[in-house]
This record gives sequence, C-alpha cells and structure tokens, in this order.
Amino acid sequence: MNNISFLKPFIIATESEIRKEILSNAGLECMYVSSNIDEEKIKKNFKFTNFYDLAIELASKKSLKISNKYKDTYVLGVDQICEFQKEVLNKPGNLENCKKTLSKLSGNTHQQNCGMAISYNNEIIWTSFDVAKLTMKVLSEKEIESYIKKDKPFKCCGSYKYELNGKDLFTKVQGSIFTIQGLDIDSLFFYLRQNNFI
Repeated sequence: MNNISFLKPFIIATESEIRKEILSNAGLECMYVSSNIDEEKIKKNFKFTNFYDLAIELASKKSLKISNKYKDTYVLGVDQICEFQKEVLNKPGNLENCKKTLSKLSGNTHQQNCGMAISYNNEIIWTSFDVAKLTMKVLSEKEIESYIKKDKPFKCCGSYKYELNGKDLFTKVQGSIFTIQGLDIDSLFFYLRQNNFI
C-alpha cells in the first residue's frame, strides 16, 4: 500500500498502539501527540444521557487539549466507550479486573462506542460516532484465565484484544472491526477525502 500524506497540518491525539496500527495499515503518515487527559474525572463529572454524548465529549477534550498547543493545526481526538447494561466498563488495568469484566460479558451482548472529533484553533469542527454490538460466548473461569494469559488485555476496553485472540470469544458481531478496536477508519477517511485533507 502506498503511503498517504496529509495536505494540511494534522495531529492524532493518541498514544494507543492499536490506533496507530490501524492508521499505519491504512497508509496514513501521521504525527502523534498524547493528550493525557483525566478520562475518569471527565466520566465522573460529565452528565450524559447516552454513550454517544460521552464518547464525543472525551474525544473532543483530547482534541482540544492538543489544539491549544498547536496553532493552525487540525487535531483528531478519538475515544472508545465499552458499555454493558448502561455501565461503562473501563480499562481493567490488572488481572483481577480482567476476570471480573469478562465474567460479566460472558454469554451477554455489549457495545463498543467510538467517538471522534477534529478541532482547529481550539474549536471543534467535526464529530463522528459509530457503535458495534458483540455477543460473547459463555466462558468458563478456566477459559477466561487462558484467554487473559494469551493476550494480556489490561489496557483494553472490554478486557479483550479483538485484533488478536479476542475475536474468538464471540458468537455474534455487528459492526466494524475498526470501531471495535477503537477507531472508525471508514468515517475518518470519508471526511478526510471530502475535505481535501489527503
């Protein structure tokens, strides 16, 4: 695949390795800057009625934080919310939390919500949202432990790495695999092409 360069100054506000991989595999040559926002504080303080609003809010905060530092530059912020029965499932961070999350999701359907926002000179100029629904197999405690040992998904919303062995945990998937992984590349490419960014 030929590399695709941006025709305008553009930054991706992320430190996520899987998002970098998605963009790289798509051929996009990107500059990455981590926003380091306090996601948990925003989730706690932001009054939302649906996960669309929360995902867009977090993506916007990431974008605007970097936009504040880089004048005359377009900045993409992205966020993913894993939602199960109206509860936000955060990144587990450790083995025990992984087990708890996968035990909750076992045999059930949950949603991965992907919000994106582009800002320019401290103003949001575009937002996008996509959702994927996943139904997990019924997993035994042994199967859960075996999976965690394989992928070590401690930094993943939902406690699985879909791009590795995580895809084998599901009986039904509705939606884009890129949305599941945390970046709706199809909607992003459409916007970039339509507005002559690439």
